[in-house]
Amino acid sequence: MHYAKVVLSALLLSNVASAAQDNGMVCAKQFKTTNNCYRLYKPVGPPRGLVVLLPYFGSDANAFSSAALPELLRKQNVMTMTVSASGYILDQNQELTTLNNLITEVVREQKIPLGHLIIGGVSSGGTGAIRYAEHCLSGHCDRDIGPAAVFSVDAPLDFERLWKSEKLNLQRADPKSYLEESQALLDVLRSALGGSPYAVRQAYRNRSPFLASEKNGGNAQWLKNTPVRLYTEPDVVWMIENLGLDYYTINAIDQAALVLQLRALGNARAELITTTGKGFRPPGKRNPHSWSIVDEPELADWISRYLQP
Repeated sequence: MHYAKVVLSALLLSNVASAAQDNGMVCAKQFKTTNNCYRLYKPVGPPRGLVVLLPYFGSDANAFSSAALPELLRKQNVMTMTVSASGYILDQNQELTTLNNLITEVVREQKIPLGHLIIGGVSSGGTGAIRYAEHCLSGHCDRDIGPAAVFSVDAPLDFERLWKSEKLNLQRADPKSYLEESQALLDVLRSALGGSPYAVRQAYRNRSPFLASEKNGGNAQWLKNTPVRLYTEPDVVWMIENLGLDYYTINAIDQAALVLQLRALGNARAELITTTGKGFRPPGKRNPHSWSIVDEPELADWISRYLQP
């Protein structure tokens, strides 16, 4: 899979709904986006908080069933909610509204203490986590439900940079670098946002979680008082040799730039976590763009810190 990509498919722009339940998944058929299903990992006692996890695009709500984090959190009496995937490029009144409605339902039904919500995700799920936090902090969620903290694993965050990266990748025309995916992603951005960042600047201001070229980082300014943790494994030598990519065409640049911007806005709780040699996908295939770069016990402790009474 291309390291710099939200997983690509025409499904990114489709409206898919399901009323099925599978392996503990609950699907809300009234919502017509791909992220209309969720699964809960409940602690034994009353939950002292809720962590929402958003997976790679193309995954269902069971995506984190083999991850250690839900069990680590359960032992600390923290509930985990995993939500089926979406691309989080579409208008906020679609994917983000579905996500907010599902989270609000779970918070109320499971009696989650108000203000004890943390959201995070990997790849396009990380894009969604950052967008949702900004969505809430800008006044689009119930005041008591907005996230207390947010984390993201190697997500594309600056849609303008993403457009430029894919244009550059096509220009270089290295056959190792997934050229068809670059073209597909440009088509998705063009369809979802209306064109390039030069032609429809306001659409990119509205939708992109972060714009390095915009004053205060665009929507990133909503995170200036929120704990933010971003993970990336920028193994550029491996990228050059195996995928024909470099720093211009991988997501690491977004993580570093967002943390720098938040620090400039006075957010001392904005953290960048970089790793080396930890990125693998089952069954052991090397891929720096992976959930495996996360130290899950350490992340569980970080989460717990921001769920204190």
